[in-house]
Formats: sequence, structure tokens, C-alpha cells
Amino acid sequence: MSLTFLAHRHNAFHFLAPPAWERRARRWSGMVAILALWRQHRRTRQHLSVLDDRALADIGLTRAQQRIECSRLFWF
Repeated sequence: MSLTFLAHRHNAFHFLAPPAWERRARRWSGMVAILALWRQHRRTRQHLSVLDDRALADIGLTRAQQRIECSRLFWF
């Protein structure tokens, strides 16, 4: 077999798997999205923790529900 045949054969199925840089980019973008979601959870619970009874009633939560939600870990 010639080298050109092997090179052509190697590239014939390039569409089956994305290149390595694309796989790394997808992995990093997925990790960044997860970190952003965790940050949003943390900040939302921080804001929720300082609401008074009137504000909690406006959003339909009780003080017990507030405590439960604020005690959850940021990745949930």
C-alpha cells in the first residue's frame, strides 16, 4: 500500500469523531456552564436568606421552606 492510500483512508472517517480541540472545547464549556449554575444557586440562596416574612409571603414561601432551601448545598 502506498502512503497516499493510507493517508486518504485515515481521513475518510474524520466526520465520525470531532477533532481533539473540539472535544476539549466542549468539555471546558460544559464545566463553565456547571460552575455558572452553581454560582447562581449560591447567590439566589444568599438573597433568599435575607428576605423578611412579608417578602416571603409575596413569593409564596414560609420561613421553614426558606430555611430548608437556604441549607441546601450549592450543587443541588
